[in-house]
Amino acid sequence: MCNNKVPQRSYSENNTNLPKQLPLVGLGCSSFSSFFSSEDNNDELTVDTVSRELPVVIGWIQTIQHAVLNRGINLLDTAPWYGHGVSETVVGYALDTIILSDEGCDQAQQRKRSDLIINTKVGRYEADVLKQFDFSYETTIKSVQRSLERMNCSYIDVIQLHDPEFAPSISILLKETIPALLECKRRGWARALGLTGYPLDVQHEILVKAASEFNTIVFDQSLVYCHNNIHDNSLFSEYCFPSERAATDTFAGFCQHSNINLMAAAPLSMGLLTHSGPPAWHPAPTVLKEACVKSSKLCASEGINLSSLAILYSLSHPSIGCTLLGMKDEKEVDVAADLASRFSTVNFDKESQDSILDQVLTRKEKDVLEKLLDKTDGPFAQLKEDYRWDGRKAARTFWELVDGMKQKS
Repeated sequence: MCNNKVPQRSYSENNTNLPKQLPLVGLGCSSFSSFFSSEDNNDELTVDTVSRELPVVIGWIQTIQHAVLNRGINLLDTAPWYGHGVSETVVGYALDTIILSDEGCDQAQQRKRSDLIINTKVGRYEADVLKQFDFSYETTIKSVQRSLERMNCSYIDVIQLHDPEFAPSISILLKETIPALLECKRRGWARALGLTGYPLDVQHEILVKAASEFNTIVFDQSLVYCHNNIHDNSLFSEYCFPSERAATDTFAGFCQHSNINLMAAAPLSMGLLTHSGPPAWHPAPTVLKEACVKSSKLCASEGINLSSLAILYSLSHPSIGCTLLGMKDEKEVDVAADLASRFSTVNFDKESQDSILDQVLTRKEKDVLEKLLDKTDGPFAQLKEDYRWDGRKAARTFWELVDGMKQKS
């Protein structure tokens, strides 16, 4: 562990709603709940039972403190969906100890609110499938109010529309959710608006239709996940998104032309790019999971940690302002921060991804990455369309389940 601060990089030069700088790595706060794991018997922890005195919560608070105060990871991304309120509540506990409450600032122990970037979401909420999604105007307004109360902060930097591919229709987003988000911004509850979801084509459709409906660029930021990693680079490689400048463009290119800033999450593809493998619920097709196992074995045979290499690869793209990574304890914070510190001398504004990778990877890491990305003999070479999963299909399956439950009741 080197204890260096995570490098900051320029983010928004043309949009004053967004921060001018972001840490290269942001703290994904789904880990501060039982959302992805039931380790330590935390599966029974709810928003009604969570308490700052619980040992596991104390550990989470200390993790957030360590990330912000010691390693310079000053961006926190959470959501009401994460632990169904638990994550936002834990973030609030930590912010109570971090944010300066009066004049004067102990730089070692506290930060001004303006020194932090706190993002959350609306649209997805409860474990009960019948109550999981709600994109109505009233619920959106109440959700933002509740998030402000849980996190005990005066404003949220970016309020994001969460998993809009699950909305019953784009019409409800245009008529209810987005007007509610704009109202939250008007009231000063949010500095900027964002959009996040898995299918890039759904994000593109919403961004285009919202701009047309409101005659302006509504969303300041797009957060994508699992599309900027070793097995799926479609964010930059798939030319199927019409833009004003080209008949077809990549999603990243479309966002750049539209003055929409990009962030990315899940560089480990929700557990696929780890030596332990993904959780049982992972939506990836079997052939992709098998290819990731081959990648893990290849890395292990060369003495390379697959997860570390995957993180370095995702961090290296100059078009991504910040990459969100879940870090459940101080050890994971230090691992991520140490990897990010390799980029401390990189000029992201002037260098290509290949040039950046040449600077931050060891010779052996470069050789292994080349084998992983080999389009002829690499583990992902024969996947064709199976390098990702069908996000729209997942949404259709969900609503079929809801319809079936309603019919039975």
